[in-house]
Amino acid sequence: MSVVIEVPPSQPDRIIEPEGDPAAADTLATTLYTAAGRYEEVADTAAEVWWVTGWTGDAADAYGEATKSAGDEHAAMATTVQRVGRAVTAYADTLRDLSRTYEELVDRKVSLDGRRTALVADINAVTEATPEVVAALRARASELRGDYAELVTDHDDLQRRVREAETLLRQAFEAGTSLDEALADDGGVPQVARDVMDRPGAPGSGASPEQVRDWWEGLSEAEREAVVTAYPERIGAADGLPASVRDDANRVVLDDDLATLGSKRDDGTLSPTEERVLANAEQARQALEDADTFEDPITGERPGGLLHLYDPGAFDGDGRVAIGVGDLDTADDVAVLTPGITTTMDDTTSYTGQMINLYEATRYNGDGSSVATLFWLGYDAPDAFYDPATATEGRAEDGGRRLADMVDGLRASRPDDPAHLTAIGHSYGSTTTSYAAGDFDLRADDVVLIGSPGAGPADHADDFSVGADNVYVGRDSRDIVAVLGDEGWVGKGPVGLGTDPSSDGFGATRFEAEDVERAPIRNWDDGHSSYLHHDSESLYNIGLIVDGHGDQVNVAEHSYDPWYDFARDPEWDREPSSGVEGESRTRDRG
Repeated sequence: MSVVIEVPPSQPDRIIEPEGDPAAADTLATTLYTAAGRYEEVADTAAEVWWVTGWTGDAADAYGEATKSAGDEHAAMATTVQRVGRAVTAYADTLRDLSRTYEELVDRKVSLDGRRTALVADINAVTEATPEVVAALRARASELRGDYAELVTDHDDLQRRVREAETLLRQAFEAGTSLDEALADDGGVPQVARDVMDRPGAPGSGASPEQVRDWWEGLSEAEREAVVTAYPERIGAADGLPASVRDDANRVVLDDDLATLGSKRDDGTLSPTEERVLANAEQARQALEDADTFEDPITGERPGGLLHLYDPGAFDGDGRVAIGVGDLDTADDVAVLTPGITTTMDDTTSYTGQMINLYEATRYNGDGSSVATLFWLGYDAPDAFYDPATATEGRAEDGGRRLADMVDGLRASRPDDPAHLTAIGHSYGSTTTSYAAGDFDLRADDVVLIGSPGAGPADHADDFSVGADNVYVGRDSRDIVAVLGDEGWVGKGPVGLGTDPSSDGFGATRFEAEDVERAPIRNWDDGHSSYLHHDSESLYNIGLIVDGHGDQVNVAEHSYDPWYDFARDPEWDREPSSGVEGESRTRDRG
């Protein structure tokens, strides 16, 4: 009796590659942004020359009216051309994703065809078709059939996504083909994008992060592409959306700023405000390049960077920005660093480097969990030590509210897969983080305060939402900013920003954080800015906390203030060690 084993045919016949060149699309987008810049230049000039000193009468009125009208029309055209340029940028990014999917499908088909060839060979080689042999071959055939069917489905999905991307790009161009559409206030935004943004839960409507998340999950893939293209600023700042989505949207705006303002700089028409915005954009670009090219020290893979927040004109040009290293949407351990005074977008590359340091330390000293670190400058940090805002807590309170909202957004975007999240505050940012944890129910698992001038509203670590057992403090004994907080019997008046969190009465866990290169007398910044430097005590211990192993930090004695003398820091006389030596001490103690 013959035995039949049905071997499925190879499917599909071929994998169809998406047409188009992302690099060419990027070039077209740059050309469009340059054109938008030219329109803006005309509008700017019209705003400056519409009125001529000493010229009055009907002719002057007619000249002013015509000049204003021309300026308004050119400003509207700039908006339309800018919108189309953004659509092309988004299309280029989508085309890259589609090309990666195509390559994955090709690899899968090659693998499946190899399995099919092997199965046919094994069937032909059978000399004794026992029930066991037949069952095993039929199982392989069945599994292969299912895998081919899945490949066909995924291939059909790829072709659908290609068609939707092309349709969206066509709509972006068609929405501005008539003069009326081109001069519309919204630059001819496609109807599908307007309709989606009118639905409940859309960003900018006052919706909660959870409502924004639900709104996003209810959109089709084509609708998502449409709103990212048409409203990138709103999508890029929306708490509750996946970090990858915010990154896509913010990179569209970044590319726009770099090209449009870059062309105006080349023409010599850049205003001082635009010059500051362009400098901030260039900082963000460099920081992203650093993050995108960074390699995980354990796997050698590139975890990638994320532009989680991008608002280069905020706070009178200081800017708002958040740049991540690693995947905020999936990482097991997430750390968020809030910086202190004098921090602006000029410091973006420097802080991104520190986030790379922290990522490395967490991976080196951790248990193998995936990691993401985020530099978050989402508040208006005081400008300098002599800035009156530095001696008050108003900016810290406002920043604490914003920080808590951002973390709520991270939590809302991952309802079924919560990360272990550590909030780190440095300098004035530690006071900001204290407000978030003390007054605004910060949804972190651990809080770390480093170089802190005071814990703001909290008199004790128990005042924080995470509880005293999850509050950690790093203080270099030579850090003159960290001695400003109140401790013991003597308050320091207006120079401090609350209780010193490293003091014995605060109730936090203090970890070793001495600078290995310290000297008795140094510049104030040496001890205050080295907490996340390579091979440091502080970086080693913070990496342990971020990894969820705060119980393994190298504990330092608290500072204290006896009633009869000045405050004392037991760490002053201890010989500091490198992070590697600190690891050895931890193992010896354990």
